[in-house]
Amino acid sequence: MATHILNPETARLALISCAIRNKGAGWELIADSAHAPSGVTGVVQHPDHLEIKHPVGAVRVSSMQVTPDEWYAARGLRCGASVGLALSRIYLHSGNSTTPLDPATLVATSGNLWITGFLELPPA
Repeated sequence: MATHILNPETARLALISCAIRNKGAGWELIADSAHAPSGVTGVVQHPDHLEIKHPVGAVRVSSMQVTPDEWYAARGLRCGASVGLALSRIYLHSGNSTTPLDPATLVATSGNLWITGFLELPPA
């Protein structure tokens, strides 16, 4: 097991992070004066999941988390991620259901999902 120290001489990790929201026209990255995505270039809405694009040149996945904010958490939204080197799929569930929700049905003017992860990059 490798322990990565965030030092460019010993490990190269890309920070993947963003907040996403659906105000009614589909899920989008939040990029404004208070939010800045890192390593994420887009979000694609599919009938049973969201696809987050993060083409940073990764060679290995270290970690990835998807967290509903307080608005979605209070309504019982659960999230799970299937993480890849250039994209990740986020599945959304309600309550005890094992069937993914259609992301288009989750609309909130202030509710969002927070995504944070680290992907290992090749040596410099």
